[in-house]
Amino acid sequence: MPVVLAQAGQLTTQFADTAMVGNYGGSDPAPLAAVSLGSSLFLLIYLAALGLGLAITPLVGEQYARGERVKVAHLFENGMLYSLIIGVVAMVAALALRPLIGVLGEWMSTPGEDIGAVVQMAIPYYDMLVWSILPLMVFIGVKQFLEGIGNTSTAMWITLAGNAANLILNYIFIFGNYGCEAMGAEGAGLATLLSRIGQMLAIVAYLLLAPKLKIYRCHFSRGSLSMASLRALLRVGYPISFQMILESAAFILTSILALSFGTVAGGAMQVAFSIANVAWMITVAIGSASTILVSHIYGSRQHAELRPTVNATYHLGLTWAFIMAVVFILFRHPIASLFTDNGEVIALTAQLMLLIAVYQFSDAVQGLSISMMRGIQDVKIIMPIVLCSYLLINIPVGCLLAYTFYLECHGLVIGLILGLSTAALLTCIRLRSKVLRFEHAESIQ
Repeated sequence: MPVVLAQAGQLTTQFADTAMVGNYGGSDPAPLAAVSLGSSLFLLIYLAALGLGLAITPLVGEQYARGERVKVAHLFENGMLYSLIIGVVAMVAALALRPLIGVLGEWMSTPGEDIGAVVQMAIPYYDMLVWSILPLMVFIGVKQFLEGIGNTSTAMWITLAGNAANLILNYIFIFGNYGCEAMGAEGAGLATLLSRIGQMLAIVAYLLLAPKLKIYRCHFSRGSLSMASLRALLRVGYPISFQMILESAAFILTSILALSFGTVAGGAMQVAFSIANVAWMITVAIGSASTILVSHIYGSRQHAELRPTVNATYHLGLTWAFIMAVVFILFRHPIASLFTDNGEVIALTAQLMLLIAVYQFSDAVQGLSISMMRGIQDVKIIMPIVLCSYLLINIPVGCLLAYTFYLECHGLVIGLILGLSTAALLTCIRLRSKVLRFEHAESIQ
């Protein structure tokens, strides 16, 4: 549950930004489309960085299960350097890609629409998100270390506090309360930046002051930093990052392509994906918990516990997917109304949520399978799987349905359904084969 709440909080910020900016815009869809444009490009870079950072947990978890406290401490030090490098590189990449916001806005504009106003609002929002990358990566580096040693509650409380701060700051900066000028989308970005700085300071303070972590702090030394450890982290991290880039690119490209059908379509797709992302983050949390448990099983070589853990993970994830599918179908109009007053955006969002309800199951299976594969450090196979699922199936089919068969946004989401289903099938088969291999190896010992 702590992992669930902490992970849910990671995208609650985006959810809050979308909802509050949508309400700020009222019947005008432009502010909502600006958040969609700015966050779409940013999320691609952020998720690439996050994927690299996720390598810390399985490596720390493996050594923690073996009782190697010194190795855990040294892994953490290298993990923090690794996270800082990722943060700096991600910021530079994000700044370099900044001109693409205008290019994408012009490319996706439709006759008669003032896409320039959307781009002007999107750029300052994007800039604030870019500056938040470095504090966010420091937070993630410490968080992944703590989860590797089984401490899941600290990041939860800090994340919840950060989200509360983000909501308050959104109220102040977006709408111009307490003497501040109304900043709209830019205010949402500023609130996110300040809340992430606060989260970073809080978790670093815990790391330096918590008595329980003294057993690791006493082994910190500058001499423990090594290229070998950084390479080990990168070896596990880059396939995870590749998977997250390609999967997120499919969703991001879908959001951007939706703008070609107008700002109403772009706003509706942003709202629909924001709702879906909150549900998805609970699945990610269940997967993250399974990564911790599976890495401990892998490290202690207690392979008999692997199958029950895998089954329990699927049961929890699919139960959550079923609940969310029902909620999306039954309450699609009221949920969409939370984000905007624009009737066209609400109507289209409600239609898209019916399709999003369908992919909850395949999305859960592929996400959970990949999380457990991370725990046993079986990550290289993920790359060809996602290439097949998203590059060969998802995007081509989605574009074919959207533009050739004139299904527009609906066709784009159907392409996602097919891509996610392919990934679910292939990752499930791979994980099952690895479990059988571990069981066979143990039976002949």
